[in-house]
Amino acid sequence: MTGFRQIDRIAAFALCQTKHRAVCQWNVHGLRRDSAGKIQICDSGVAATLSDLRADHWIQERERFGRLLESFIVQQLVAQAGATQADLRFWHYRDRDQVEVDCVMTQGRKVWGVEVKAARSVTASDTKGLHRLAEIAGSDFQGGIVFHDGESIFPVANGAFLAVPISKLWEL
Repeated sequence: MTGFRQIDRIAAFALCQTKHRAVCQWNVHGLRRDSAGKIQICDSGVAATLSDLRADHWIQERERFGRLLESFIVQQLVAQAGATQADLRFWHYRDRDQVEVDCVMTQGRKVWGVEVKAARSVTASDTKGLHRLAEIAGSDFQGGIVFHDGESIFPVANGAFLAVPISKLWEL
């Protein structure tokens, strides 16, 4: 049985290879061709299955779930934008200091940042990437959100950004 299960996983993994989205690296001038983007898995359920992650692993495997959660949220944003704002573009930001933003959305010159945290609380340190993005984008920066696993919406970093429960994504 183990051999068949391994073959099934390899076949599913091969199929899953086409089910991803490359999110290009963003900078203030747009696409950075000298830097790799980020791969976001389109089907986080398949990825979780292939990775042997189950719901009861949520606490012990928080970091691994966090990566899948980020991909899931980005794909939800892309899907919702496709239905309402076709001209939104999605990017990833990481600078040479390894400061990053999980998702950068642009519409013309307007820039928004989105962070995803697999935690019930959000602190000002969770907005480091958003601060950097706001600094670089200047007056084009429109705002930033930190999606989290908690239940409340609240301002973070002295009100510069908003912490929003993941569950609210479908209510926006």
